[in-house]
Amino acid sequence: MVLTMLLHGKVEDPNNKPPGGRRCEYAFGMRFRHSAGTLQHLARAWLAAVSAVLGSALVATAGVEQLRAHTPGEQTPGEQTPGELRPDTSNERASQTPPRIGVFFWHDSPNDEVTFSGVKQGLLDAKVEATFVVRQANSDAELAARQLRELQDMPCDLVLALGTRATQLCQIHLTNVPVVFAAVTNPVTAGIVVDWQNDVPAKAKHSPKQSPAALCGASNWIAPQSVLDVFLLAVPDLKKLGMLRSRDNGVVSVAERSDMLAFLKQDGAPKLTVHEAIVDDASGIEGAVHKLQQQGVDAIWIPIDLTIYQNVERVERALGSDHVPLLTTAAAGVRNGALVGAAVDYNLHGRRAATLVQRVLKTGRVPPGLAVDRMRSSLVVVNLKAAQKNSIELPLSLLALADELIAPEAK
Repeated sequence: MVLTMLLHGKVEDPNNKPPGGRRCEYAFGMRFRHSAGTLQHLARAWLAAVSAVLGSALVATAGVEQLRAHTPGEQTPGEQTPGELRPDTSNERASQTPPRIGVFFWHDSPNDEVTFSGVKQGLLDAKVEATFVVRQANSDAELAARQLRELQDMPCDLVLALGTRATQLCQIHLTNVPVVFAAVTNPVTAGIVVDWQNDVPAKAKHSPKQSPAALCGASNWIAPQSVLDVFLLAVPDLKKLGMLRSRDNGVVSVAERSDMLAFLKQDGAPKLTVHEAIVDDASGIEGAVHKLQQQGVDAIWIPIDLTIYQNVERVERALGSDHVPLLTTAAAGVRNGALVGAAVDYNLHGRRAATLVQRVLKTGRVPPGLAVDRMRSSLVVVNLKAAQKNSIELPLSLLALADELIAPEAK
């Protein structure tokens, strides 16, 4: 699709066919404001560079496929992997009642939902039949405590905790039942595990008479350097990065900010500063945006913060005619109107977490020292509709690297 754009200066949407079957085509209106002949000349000049970029992307993809094919115990340098998801064909499991898996959501999060779908798909691929008992606390701490006690009393063979706050609550309320977590950005910063190796038990959050649940899990953490690489492709002159986050749903965004600031202190890191504005709820977004505007930020970061990424339209309204680029690490953020996203493939993340679920089900416990699984890379999603709306020019290098392009609507 990228080569089609380079050669013709337009986006083709194969799914958008009006009556008569003619395919809709959309002009970029950005750096593609040229005649067809000029664009083809430009494309040929860029072709060698783009081919090299795409070749690197193919190498990276091959690396991911190789990572998926690793057998238990093998590990890619620099990344933890839970091992291969293999079909469970043991006669012992076949003769037993399907395991009961408690599934706990703290709030209604699209990221958590997609992760859960990935877990179910991963277990299905491995021919592991299970019964899922789903509970959602709607951000109510008292309800969460009752639901977790219910899951423990059933009993469940394990509890799948989706999200950072959900996992923290499992640590508080569950005892003697294995916990597998997923969609947790930084379990170390959140106090869920002591380190990424998970070979030292985290400090118990229970009374001395209780035994905390053993846990392991998968993180959707993306290295700050990878995030900034994408942000800087979108906004090459980025020097002041604004960040919006909320108090109530800001557990993950706090970890993102902490990781980013730590990275920026390292030698060789980009020379830019992060300026945050915190809101109590969605009604405070307008004031927070105005604060960032007064500070002269070059772009605004929409982090993995439910209050923020579900209200991108409020951010846009607050900006008015000031077309400050919105950059995001939330998968839903770019679909809600942000310009560019460096986001997690949550379905793949869930399927990776399914390998941990399978291992715990086989043994009935969390194996000692089972390291936290981490994703290697992010999805680069570019919202051409947002770029067109805000008259923002997008570099060819960014378009070439994009995993997904959100096309403008047909006129």
